[in-house]
Amino acid sequence: MLAETLIYATSYLATPEPFRPHIYEAVGLWARGRRQAQAWLPHTRKTAGHIERMIAKLPQRRTVVVLGSGPLFDVPVEFLARHFERVVLVDRAHIAPARRRTRVHANIRHDWRDLSAATMANPLGFLAGMPELDWVISINLVSQLAAGAPFGSERKVVDAHLDDLTRLPCAVSLVTDVSYRTLDRGGGEREQFDLLYGRRLPQPERSWEWEVAPLGEESRATRRVHKVAFYPDWKQAAA
Repeated sequence: MLAETLIYATSYLATPEPFRPHIYEAVGLWARGRRQAQAWLPHTRKTAGHIERMIAKLPQRRTVVVLGSGPLFDVPVEFLARHFERVVLVDRAHIAPARRRTRVHANIRHDWRDLSAATMANPLGFLAGMPELDWVISINLVSQLAAGAPFGSERKVVDAHLDDLTRLPCAVSLVTDVSYRTLDRGGGEREQFDLLYGRRLPQPERSWEWEVAPLGEESRATRRVHKVAFYPDWKQAAA
């Protein structure tokens, strides 16, 4: 708890005032990731590894934008910084551990933005003015946008983000959790939930399970496992 308090305090002044209400949630996510580092490791390694392999397919490596960069658990930010002229990390909260990790790289910039269509029209419109944009990566963002949307508008928000990605004039990669299952100690299924609210996605190039909440994290009796899909070329997959 002391570590979380210190991170909140050190993040507060560095965060633009409109985005300070999001710090608490971001620190909570960071703390969960630290507690469950071993359980999350297969997911974070797969995500980072697939992103790193995608770079060989890009004809130019000038600017890359990461949407939903968060605490950077699954973002190979050092790799991106070595291979791109500019790396732009976009999220509602960039807490102190993430900024400490990137401060040695002069070509990395943190950009505070709300990317939900529920709060603004054309939330990805800022990318039109991004110089020499070659690649956009959306990382485990879609379900978070849906979770934060007003009741009844979740599917609209999911559709808006995925459809906006297809219209970008650059390469686009998508990593998203699509659903979760809650399992008891014996492996019996207690619950299923569609994190994309009915939006059906094409067959992904890669998919895997991510144990977001092992036994004891949310309940002594159950664990929560997410299904994750990876699309190295989202625009082609969605066509």
